[in-house]
Amino acid sequence: MMEIKTINPSTELSKYISFYYELELHNESYYAFPSGNNVVCIFEKADVSYNNDCISIKENTNYPNSFTALNKYTKPLQVKTEGSVREFVMIFTPFGLSQFTTQDFTNIPFFQIEDFNDFFDVSNDFFNQPIEEKIKTVESYLLSKLNEKKELEIIIQAIHLLREEKLNVHEIAKELNCSYKKLYRLFIIHCRCSPTVLRNNIRFRNALEKIKIKNKDFKLSDIAFDQGFYDQASFNRMFKNQTGVTPKQFFNQVSILSKSNIYFKNLK
Repeated sequence: MMEIKTINPSTELSKYISFYYELELHNESYYAFPSGNNVVCIFEKADVSYNNDCISIKENTNYPNSFTALNKYTKPLQVKTEGSVREFVMIFTPFGLSQFTTQDFTNIPFFQIEDFNDFFDVSNDFFNQPIEEKIKTVESYLLSKLNEKKELEIIIQAIHLLREEKLNVHEIAKELNCSYKKLYRLFIIHCRCSPTVLRNNIRFRNALEKIKIKNKDFKLSDIAFDQGFYDQASFNRMFKNQTGVTPKQFFNQVSILSKSNIYFKNLK
């Protein structure tokens, strides 16, 4: 798979979307790995299904274009494509997607965004547009759907603390003068997952960045402590659950396909 070029959203949507990119896949199979974000894909005429941590995408001209999404997942996700498949990908921030849809996708790993069913009524030639026009089309549509939910600022502050501080969720709630019960409820409303799931995914991604920067000159004990783990064994368990392999194996097997740190493991 070639390097992926990402494009940033407009200022109006940068709070909710991290970046966009396009992919064209030809009979490929690979693993994607957990993150704190939601991945939303527009597929061109493909039969898309999900089963047992595997997404199957089959070229099929009898199928309409479709809007599909992934909630936060906590294990490696296999993606298998048959034929030639084109997709436009949007990476939403942890709380971003829920500001555009009323759909409850809590604890649902893969789903069609029913609130977006009318997108192709206004853009039936979407895949014939250059990427800059695709982004304009998508952003115009999303802005028409934007309805920011209440108390989002608490979630934004909580996610900042999850990323930057060695605090557990109860400590973050105390820091924000918020009960744990309320914070948990707001995570479900805005992020559609528990604080613990998001925390583990964020710590995993933070660890990847630390290891990548240090290249092969890293000590797992230092990385583990830096991410708030009490010992290396706990860190190793988290990492293997998220990837299926040890940290050293991971970086020997996985390709980093973008400056935005998109990690895929190709399967032969």
